Amino acid sequence: MKNFIVFIAIVFLGLFLAVLNRTETNSTTASVPTLRVFGYSSFTGRYGPGPLLKAEFEKTCNCKVEFIEGSDSGILLQRLKIEGESLGADLVVGLDQFDISKATSEQQWRKMSLGDLNVYEVVKPALANNFFVPYDWGALTFVMRSGELKKNPSKIDDLLDPELTKKISLEDPRTSSPGMQFLYWLVKSKGEDEAFEFLQKLMPQVHSFSPTWSAAYGLFTSKQTKLAYSYVTSPLYHEIEEKKKDYQALVFEEPLPVQFEFVGIPEFCRHCELAEKFVNLMLSTQGQKFIMEKNYMMPVMKGVREGTPFAAVPEYKSLPKFEILSTSEVDRLLKRWTEVRRGALN
Repeated sequence: MKNFIVFIAIVFLGLFLAVLNRTETNSTTASVPTLRVFGYSSFTGRYGPGPLLKAEFEKTCNCKVEFIEGSDSGILLQRLKIEGESLGADLVVGLDQFDISKATSEQQWRKMSLGDLNVYEVVKPALANNFFVPYDWGALTFVMRSGELKKNPSKIDDLLDPELTKKISLEDPRTSSPGMQFLYWLVKSKGEDEAFEFLQKLMPQVHSFSPTWSAAYGLFTSKQTKLAYSYVTSPLYHEIEEKKKDYQALVFEEPLPVQFEFVGIPEFCRHCELAEKFVNLMLSTQGQKFIMEKNYMMPVMKGVREGTPFAAVPEYKSLPKFEILSTSEVDRLLKRWTEVRRGALN
């Protein structure tokens, strides 16, 4: 009987300690803050730099990182406007220079104090805004597979070649950053009125205007199209990841547009200091390496691409002026684009 009582006492003691431990664990877990990062899917997904940055950050932050996705920056902004505050967005990753005016008109943003950044010369004009910091950049052009065309396009007007009828992948500028970059390129290269006249002629050449870059590029890689509007680093992706060397980025007579991708902290952030620390990680040598190698974009910080395959990417002549278009200017251009597109469908 005495042994039985001792046994029961030991069982109850074990149960008590297990409950106590579980309570302490739950309490500890509940006290760990969660940094919520809004980002487009190719950044936050398993093949993007997001998971690597998350793992690196969680080593020292005593926090958890949670990603909330939008398929492209345009859709990301829409989601941020509708549910960003209710979901507790602390950080927004992936806005480009055409998104910034809209972002600032719809949300309040925190200023960031990151000190002097050792960036490339091409990046310095993009540092003028205190609310958004660039973390990568890349020039855009058309990408093709070697030997598929009788004549490689070398100027914008070459896109009207009959050989390219329904064979060009483009992105919808209303939802996709590369799509807006293409429209901007036409306007800057030809002048606005001539650009939209050209756009009317181009409509029969376009297979479709996809809502995102990944959808448009997927049509190209599945060989439904022969040209895709993408980044000059896209051939490097195929060479490194797929061991294919038959992709090439076309050189045009017209200077190419350059896209900068920015990160910003909304004013309604719940874990604002953690958000700024995450930005510091993105701009560190390790963070820039993650972004360069997973996003296949150029790093903004010096000393990262040197000694890597990215150092061999050719220098392309690019548009000389960095500018952030006003929301009204972007909307006006998109309205004209929509009218041209609607006319082509009717």
